[in-house]
Amino acid sequence: MEDLIENNMGLVISIVNKFSPKNQTERDAYIQAGRIGLWKALKKFRPEMGTKFSPYAWKPIRWEIIKEIRSQKDNKHLPLTDTSFAQKEDVSLSYMSQENFWEIIPSTLTDNEHRIIKLRLEGYTLKEIADSLETNRSNIRKSLEKAMRKIRDKMDE
Repeated sequence: MEDLIENNMGLVISIVNKFSPKNQTERDAYIQAGRIGLWKALKKFRPEMGTKFSPYAWKPIRWEIIKEIRSQKDNKHLPLTDTSFAQKEDVSLSYMSQENFWEIIPSTLTDNEHRIIKLRLEGYTLKEIADSLETNRSNIRKSLEKAMRKIRDKMDE
């Protein structure tokens, strides 16, 4: 089992690098969290299901890293690796402080928009969100863009 963990540390490191740690201490903390995610994936992995381990392990590793980022008290930014939807709206959630963001959300967005933003920030893909809300990716993307416009407008006030 330890061999499988050591053999997949490259996967952990590649995922950690997507979060752009600012220093070695932060990088080491992310790697440790990634190892926890790798271990959890290993415990739940069922090869008889026909999936390869690396794609299966990717999500638990990423979730543990995100949890680590959120648990750091000095962290003032939301982790978000795909900011393309935010860039279209000239708003980058990855640089918005959590305090400001979560103060704006309840008064600005509908429950559905709030749910979509929250799921997106938790790392769900547009397809996963669409499936859970029984709609398509295009509708989720449009709702996300609309929500980003509302947030930008609220911040400009």
